[in-house]
Amino acid sequence: MSLAGMPAELATLALETARTAGVLIGAPLIWTSAPIRVRTALSVFMALLVHGLSKAPAMDSVENVIFAVPFEFIVGFAMGFVARLSLVSAQIAGEIMSPIMGLSIASLFDPHAEVSETGITRLVRNLSLLIAMAFGLHRVVLGSVIASFRVLPVGSVHNPALATRTLVELSVLSIAHGLRLALPVLAVLFVANVALAFISRAAPSMQIFSIGFGITLSAGAATMTMALPDIALSMLADMQEVGPRIERVIIAIAGL
Repeated sequence: MSLAGMPAELATLALETARTAGVLIGAPLIWTSAPIRVRTALSVFMALLVHGLSKAPAMDSVENVIFAVPFEFIVGFAMGFVARLSLVSAQIAGEIMSPIMGLSIASLFDPHAEVSETGITRLVRNLSLLIAMAFGLHRVVLGSVIASFRVLPVGSVHNPALATRTLVELSVLSIAHGLRLALPVLAVLFVANVALAFISRAAPSMQIFSIGFGITLSAGAATMTMALPDIALSMLADMQEVGPRIERVIIAIAGL
């Protein structure tokens, strides 16, 4: 079927909507908790705002346009995924700290992500979201999407897999950053557990397990409270790198 039955402007808008929809799904920011209809309307609205930044795709059939939609969605999702990695590091830190503090049993269900998480994980995740909103991470992501239409016109993406290596490297950095965020609590609780082991050895009659939970919980909570300012600054420093990281992904997809 030729493009005579589909105007070039409509084909361009469809591909732009696919890319913006991928960004909204990939980046867990202020629109995550919005209903699906609202997110759909937002993706179309964003596509209308950027319409005209890309020239009409050089395609001769409707089938080629439909085939290009998944590629555009992957490009948008890859950009949103970079922002997600910056927030996931906080969740990784919470999941690392919770078991050693003895809070891994109590879990909360997140209806948006459809996963269970501990109270510490939710606390750190909400802190990262607040920092992201204060920093303007959503503006950084949306600005990167707008710029991507100039570097990667719609319909010009033929191999999104070129960004795989870059995304893997960024995922490793996210995991390492999450571990660094949890290190203060891990270090203090490691020393506390060693001290409890010596006490148990010196006084075998003492019920160490009955007092160990209270000690680890108190020490972990105190350490986390004192380390929160540094944790927040580390999160902010990582979020400031989201823009350049998205540029790396776009450059990799473009093959530059």
